[in-house]
Amino acid sequence: MLKSIAKLVIFGLLLWLPHAQAAIAISSARVWPALEYTRLTLESAKPIHYELFSIRNPDRLVIDLKDVETNGPLNELVGKIRSDDPYIKSVRVARFKPGITRLVFDLKSQVKPQLFNLLPVAKYNHRLVLDIYPAIPFDPMMALLQEEPTTHTLGSTSTMVNQLPQESESNKK
Repeated sequence: MLKSIAKLVIFGLLLWLPHAQAAIAISSARVWPALEYTRLTLESAKPIHYELFSIRNPDRLVIDLKDVETNGPLNELVGKIRSDDPYIKSVRVARFKPGITRLVFDLKSQVKPQLFNLLPVAKYNHRLVLDIYPAIPFDPMMALLQEEPTTHTLGSTSTMVNQLPQESESNKK
């Protein structure tokens, strides 16, 4: 009887041990939106293991983070997504199941994500970096061509003026 109880206790401990290890705490969550791509960085003392997949109609990115706490910096990520971000509409953070924290990014359009880990360097710890690129890359030349010319009114007549950089006096000599 005593042997059976001991075996049951050992078996219970073996089941409990994987969940007993300390969850990874996110120390910082940063977002940098830009026209070319948006970068999101999660910083922690340990490397973060993850799984990334996308869902269509509506477009979403899903990142499952293994053994990561849903702590303050991670929850604050929700408020760091700005309305003028060209690719991310919003983000949700929640415990998906034991040991898995899920980030769901609602997107404004189709994207090409890149997700990777960076090792500690200088003052930065381990970082999980998500770069969100547009499915169709931004073309700066097309953006210039699509700009509306500026109209200036001179006296009683209207004149179309294409704005060109002015040559400085020092360059004319």
